[in-house]
Amino acid sequence: MQKKIISVLLASVLAVSVLSGCGNSGGESKDSSKKSEETAKAEDGKVKVRILTRFSNPDSVRERYFMDMVAKFQEENQDIELEDVSISDEESHDTLFKTSVASGDPIEVFNFLGYAANIDYVKNGVVTDISSLLEEDPAWTENYIDALFAPVDYSAYGIEGTYGLPTSPYGVCCFYNKAIFDELGMEMPETWEGIEAAAPKLIEAGYIPMAFGAKDNYRAGHFLTALSMKYYGDQLKNDLIDNEKAWNDPEMLGLIEKMQKWQADGLFGDNNLAYDANGELAKLENKEAAIIFSGSWNIATINEFSNKDDIVCKGFPYFEEKPEYKDEWMGGPDDFMAMTSQPGDPDYDATVRVLKFFTSQEYYQGLYEAQAGAGTYPVTFGETIQADALTTEFNEYYGKATNMIGEIEQFSPMTSLLDVVRTEVTTIFSGDKAKDIADRIQGEVDTYNASN
Repeated sequence: MQKKIISVLLASVLAVSVLSGCGNSGGESKDSSKKSEETAKAEDGKVKVRILTRFSNPDSVRERYFMDMVAKFQEENQDIELEDVSISDEESHDTLFKTSVASGDPIEVFNFLGYAANIDYVKNGVVTDISSLLEEDPAWTENYIDALFAPVDYSAYGIEGTYGLPTSPYGVCCFYNKAIFDELGMEMPETWEGIEAAAPKLIEAGYIPMAFGAKDNYRAGHFLTALSMKYYGDQLKNDLIDNEKAWNDPEMLGLIEKMQKWQADGLFGDNNLAYDANGELAKLENKEAAIIFSGSWNIATINEFSNKDDIVCKGFPYFEEKPEYKDEWMGGPDDFMAMTSQPGDPDYDATVRVLKFFTSQEYYQGLYEAQAGAGTYPVTFGETIQADALTTEFNEYYGKATNMIGEIEQFSPMTSLLDVVRTEVTTIFSGDKAKDIADRIQGEVDTYNASN
């Protein structure tokens, strides 16, 4: 299946902006009682539907587009009160959804990761099976890339149905401020050995070699998986998920030690816990950082930089000593738009209309045009827009990918592992030691395995 996903992604890469999905898992059960008419109705008699995404930053092209489309939906659907409760911060987003589930009133339309990490939401009836809706309206998804649905196919766990619509494929990459390297008479390094060699000169000149906004803990999780793919391919992921290797064995411990050393050497700059992914972008634009590790989802935003012509996109750095893994990526299908309303709920029909609106071909066509063809999409388009320089550069690397995986923890049935790994690895930036971090992660895994 992984090969099928890769082949379809690569075939469609030129017609593809990423709405990154990095949400955490959850295991709460949905209240079995039906929603009351009072719960589903707003004060003016309209049917109330909430939508929760991570799109609340108007400085981002794709997020601003989403916000504009919320207003458009409200204008065109006067019988529905659509409440946008989106939060850009990932932890706050996940907490809000979990709280709504725990209260017995889950948010009606939301985005989630899929994969094994979210299987409890499916098992416990929180997420609605939309397979009958897809069968009733085949035109709705006729232009979707079929392979992207794999992470919400839980048939391997004995659960039939489809539990969400992919919002996009993606790839973790790096953006370089070429002006900094030109100023210092340096080549832009594409290997970790090259970045390590360049770091002292960049630091001496007052630049951050690679900005790392650790305020968002998913940044640590993304980085660790991308690093693992460049050093071990997906073998370490397989060994960890199958319990053939431990998180505190030399392989994973060695990767966390590399991150710890780079942080101690100043490669990531300082005060990392004080800024997030948006802060990384600001440091790139303001010529404070020479490199940021990011993803295809930010191409359209960078294209609005005042110094966009100075920015270059390259693949996530590889290791000279591991050339066989140069084209192994963190990427693929991620983030799905799903619903919690069930047939018979008073807000069911309204919720379906909201879900269809924000996952329609028309929605993505508008986003494609708003982003001037930048990025990656879950659908194909009849006419393509000539790609900008960053998208072209991204595709040059993405098109060579030989394998892609999502974050390692997403493949584990231990639904808490995603948050455990992200949170623990982030403590590097508060002075924690790699061995202690790895031991704590493995301790959580051992506890889970002992009770399952």
